[in-house]
Amino acid sequence: MRLTDLEPTFLRRKPDDADGHEINQYVDLIDDADGVAFLCPTCFVTNGGPVGTHQILCWRPRVPPEIAPRPGRWEMLGSCYDDLTLFAGSSSVLLTSGCRAHFFVRAGQIIPC
Repeated sequence: MRLTDLEPTFLRRKPDDADGHEINQYVDLIDDADGVAFLCPTCFVTNGGPVGTHQILCWRPRVPPEIAPRPGRWEMLGSCYDDLTLFAGSSSVLLTSGCRAHFFVRAGQIIPC
């Protein structure tokens, strides 16, 4: 499966607003992004598409560790969604609750664990 099948968006984290709510802004370029959000590949397959499929958010290391979701942080290598690789210690993305999805994002591909 390709990352582009999962409706990815690059996000820039903005300082909290006056009410203490987290604000994220969509950005077009990977260099401007603090993270990437996309539909869960496990639930996308289970649900046969986007309806009922939750979103996953992967932050870069520059986002403070107390900001959810945590604890994972990944470097985003590549130039766009088509060639994006998420790189960290083990580099896999593992959800520890809910659907418990476990996969890699390598060169724009979703690779199940």
